[in-house]
Order: sequence, then C-alpha cells, then structure tokens
Amino acid sequence: MSKTREDLTITEALRDPLIAMVLRADGVKIDDFKRLLETAAKKREQRPSPVSKFMNVISGNPAAMCSFC
Repeated sequence: MSKTREDLTITEALRDPLIAMVLRADGVKIDDFKRLLETAAKKREQRPSPVSKFMNVISGNPAAMCSFC
C-alpha cells in the first residue's frame, strides 16, 4: 500500500493553479502569500510537540511518573 500525502509544500502551493486563481480573485500578491506561508511554517517548527512538552514536565517531576514507568 502506498503512503499518500495530503499537505502541499510551499512550492506546490505557490504553483497550484486553483490557489493562484483564488489569490488573483482576492487581490493577493504571490510574494505576500509566500511570505505568509513561510512565516507560518517557521512558527509551527518552533512549537514543541505535545508529547515532548509532556515529557519535559514529567521528567522534572518524579511524582508525576506512573508506577509502571
């Protein structure tokens, strides 16, 4: 079974004809849209994942560890 990917990369989004039509209709410049996507991607990369956040909390608090760990 092949793995499918649902999300577009920034490059793919910038080349997508449907997205281009919507941007034109809304009066959004492609460069502005590119900056928006890049800014959002950087902010997303900086967020810790919920699992790593949880692990950081419990590693600093031995009482928070489960009895089976």
